[in-house]
Amino acid sequence: MLKIKQQIHAIIRDYTEASEAEYGQAKSFAELNIDSLSMVEIIFDIEEAFDIKIPDETELDKRGLAINNFNDVLTVVTQLVEKK
Repeated sequence: MLKIKQQIHAIIRDYTEASEAEYGQAKSFAELNIDSLSMVEIIFDIEEAFDIKIPDETELDKRGLAINNFNDVLTVVTQLVEKK
């Protein structure tokens, strides 16, 4: 999981000036000054980096998941990578 976390940090780093220490503390990506367009780009970058497909919001809701903040993304990506 540490490797996944590091790779996600590296991707998000391209979209915000916030420190990596702030990623896990932020309740939303907006707190890291990441807008919705940047979030779409981040999701695409993550999907490409891990060779996964992150489900849409409706499917995530059905699974009891979300991608509202860094920890959410880490959880979703980890689950998807483990299923590969």
